Order: sequence, then structure tokens, then C-alpha cells
Amino acid sequence: MDDATDQSNAIDISVKALFRECPAVALRLAGLEVPASAIRVEDPNVNLPELRADHVFVLPVSQGITVSPVFSGAEEIAVYLEYQLQPDQSVLTSWFAKCAGLTRQMGIPVVLMVIYLQRGERATFPDNYGVSIGTLTTQFSFTAVRLWEYADRIRSGELAELAPLLILCEDSPTEQVVRLEVDLIHNAGLPRGIEADLLGLALRIASRQFPRSVLENLFQEDLDMIRETGIIEEWIADGEVRGEVRGEARGEARGEARGKVQEARNLLVQLGGKRFGQPDPQVTAAIEAIDSAEILERLVVRTLDVETWGELLA
Repeated sequence: MDDATDQSNAIDISVKALFRECPAVALRLAGLEVPASAIRVEDPNVNLPELRADHVFVLPVSQGITVSPVFSGAEEIAVYLEYQLQPDQSVLTSWFAKCAGLTRQMGIPVVLMVIYLQRGERATFPDNYGVSIGTLTTQFSFTAVRLWEYADRIRSGELAELAPLLILCEDSPTEQVVRLEVDLIHNAGLPRGIEADLLGLALRIASRQFPRSVLENLFQEDLDMIRETGIIEEWIADGEVRGEVRGEARGEARGEARGKVQEARNLLVQLGGKRFGQPDPQVTAAIEAIDSAEILERLVVRTLDVETWGELLA
């Protein structure tokens, strides 16, 4: 796996965890003020296994939400959420199909919201998919949120739950941005568990931009709290191992590879534990037997698409 793919996978895993933990903040980006207690995180699978949504949030219409007249009798509405590090036109047909599949499967109005996480060098960020043949047209439009346009609201603390993503809003992020992320999370008044998770996610995402020594200093006072989440336990341990073999390029490469495997394994156990309960000895042994970081990262992503450890490891 090359560095770009590794970075993309790490961010994808982190963003999935963030929005599953804090669904209300994603909706606030679109101007929907819905308390977290009123949001139901739905199983995002549709009938075809290759058509899986990133997130599906079900909201009661009574929460100040209006719908188009054709759905005036609906009691619930679903927000289907996708996100991309940078835009990829090739997925538009899949989003179109998923939205239609979810609407048919769930039997309630479904709207698509897409969050573009990083501006990069792209100039266009699609908000529709259309086909024309002569005078015949089909048009599918959706809400596209460009995260960097909300950077000031994140910095102000209004969208503090998105602080781990602030680094993605910067073309050339500095250590000061990471310090601000940490301060925003501390000052948000969130429950300790969510605070720890967000700090861990901030560290995980920032680790793709900054060396370990810098991050150890920036997160020094929070490492014990973050370690409780399991997100970076092996990130810390791996740093100690690689420090011992510094100067031995081959040994360092092996140590780094082992660290990536263990980091992915720990994240799988953590997220899977939240979804399915703590793994039994048989499941633990099966996970320990996997020595590929790529396979483990794929399983981490799949934890949001299945219901049991057995189904995940089948």
C-alpha cells in the first residue's frame, strides 16, 4: 500500500468513526439543528452488497424539519451521508443508485449530503449527476458541503466536534493548527469518552502530516486519556520500538510495518467492540492471526456494514 492510499484509508476510517460518534454535527453543517438523542443511526446496507452508504441518519420530522409536499405525511426522513477526501466523478452513479435503493428499502424520504473534506488542487466539487439524450434528461441533485468553507465555524467552537478535521481545511497545516484542535476539543464540554475519542482521531489524522516527535509533544498531556480509547496504544508503543532501532533502516522498516499492523488491529477491536461487544477468545485469536495492515483496515471499514463478529470475519 503506498503512502497516499494509507493516508486516505486512515482518514476514511477516522471520519467514519467521528460522524458515527457525533452525527448531530454533520447535520449542523447543512443547517439542521437536531439533538443527538433524536437521531437514529441506521444500518446503511441496501440489497446489493456493493452499494453501501457511509452513514444513514434517521430523523423525526417533528424536530422542526420540513419536507416537500409529496412527502407531507412522512413521520421520518433519512439523511444519507457520503464524504470524500477529494472529488471523484466516478462515484456519482453509485451515489445515485444508493440513494434510490435506500429510498425504496426504507420507505421514507431520503436525501443525500456529500462532505468534501479537502480542497487540494481541485476546482470543482460536484453537487449533481445528470444525463441528457436529445431532449430527454435525468437530473439528480444533492447538497455538497465543502468543509474548508466552515473552518471559521470550527475554529470558533461552534462546530468543535469537527476539530480533528480542521487540519484538512488547511493547504499547509502547521503545528499551531493541531494545538488549536486540541484546545477546541478540551473546551467543547463534551463527555469524557467522546473527548478522548476526538483527541485520538485528531492525533491519528495529524500523524499523516507531522512526525511522531512533534505529535508526542503536542498531545503530551492527553496521551493517557487517548490511550484509554485504544486508538493510539500501539502508535505510542511503535514509536518506542522504532526509536530503539533508529539508524538501522531495515529494522526500522520492519518495526514500522509491525506498528501499522498492530495499530489497525487495535482499532478493529475497539470499533468492533462498540458495534458487537467485546470479542470472545476465538474471535481474538482470529484477529491476532491476521498480519496484514491492509486486510485489518478493510475489516475496520466493514465494521459499519455488518452486525456480528462472525459476519465480519466470515
